Amino acid sequence: MIIVVGRWKKKLIRLATVIVLVALFAALIPVVSGVFFEKVPVFSGWMNDEHPTGNPLRVETNQDSSSFNQKVDSWVVKVQDFYQQEKE
Repeated sequence: MIIVVGRWKKKLIRLATVIVLVALFAALIPVVSGVFFEKVPVFSGWMNDEHPTGNPLRVETNQDSSSFNQKVDSWVVKVQDFYQQEKE
């Protein structure tokens, strides 16, 4: 069975044009965001690392911890131990 497509050159040129436009648009987005990196506050936050590494409870150097913070910390440890024992 042979399918004959009418005006195939015109459709092929249209398809190639759409592919080129999509590729240019995709390549233009990082360039524009790089240009506006320092000027527009919205773009400046994209490049930053928002997830610091390490355990925040160990990294923090808070010397004046209140009794409430100590009670919460001890409660968290107790709950973690309870769930670990329940898994075993």
